[in-house]
Amino acid sequence: MKRIIANHESEVPQMKRIGVIGGMGQWATMDVIERILKASVNYPIAQYGNRGYPPMDIRMVNKAPMILNSDGSYPEKLEPSEALLEAAEYVGEKSDFIIVTSNTAHIFQEQIEKTSNKPLLSLIDVAVEEAVKRNYKKVGIMAIGVTIRESLFQQPLGKNGIESVLLSEKISKALEDEGIYPVQEGAKISEELARPALIALNSLRDQGVDGIILGCTEIPILLGDVANDSDVINPSQLIAEKAIKEALFV
Repeated sequence: MKRIIANHESEVPQMKRIGVIGGMGQWATMDVIERILKASVNYPIAQYGNRGYPPMDIRMVNKAPMILNSDGSYPEKLEPSEALLEAAEYVGEKSDFIIVTSNTAHIFQEQIEKTSNKPLLSLIDVAVEEAVKRNYKKVGIMAIGVTIRESLFQQPLGKNGIESVLLSEKISKALEDEGIYPVQEGAKISEELARPALIALNSLRDQGVDGIILGCTEIPILLGDVANDSDVINPSQLIAEKAIKEALFV
């Protein structure tokens, strides 16, 4: 889409304020924010210097979004952390709607919306909506840990008649330990670092899926341009585009 260049600041449209809960991890948060800024330029909204971007309130939660056991493991019953709810309250105070840059945190969507008193645009929803739009019948889910355990993607996909295909335990563990965690820790992206993500992606393709959901927001960072492949559903990009559309309709 061709963007509109404003001749005066008064021509820049008013936009809704986006509340961003991030930090779980930090670099994925920055990736989503960058995608929002780029989407701002690509959509036909008036630009005037630095004014044509949506206002955002950002709160970084530098820990897991849930209360963990004393040994760092996940309890059977998951409860939102105090830090997550504090962030929801903080960004909800002045924002018009919220996004959360962690898929796992969407386990607590109801609590986040209740605490913030604002609607949450969901990474899960945009991914499932895209799978339905593409008429996929069998979708690989490239995700780990409690995101899979709590069926964040499997359940809504199933409700839409879409079969879910998961990573093997071995490949999932390698993706987590050798790919996702290093990204969260600030490791420089390299072919070696990206390898577990590429292996995971191709393992799902080998199982005859129609498409693949990148179910962790670090994965697009690891895959780089591969995240734009025609059979890939990238929730980070989809939520950025949806956030801009929502921000424009004041």
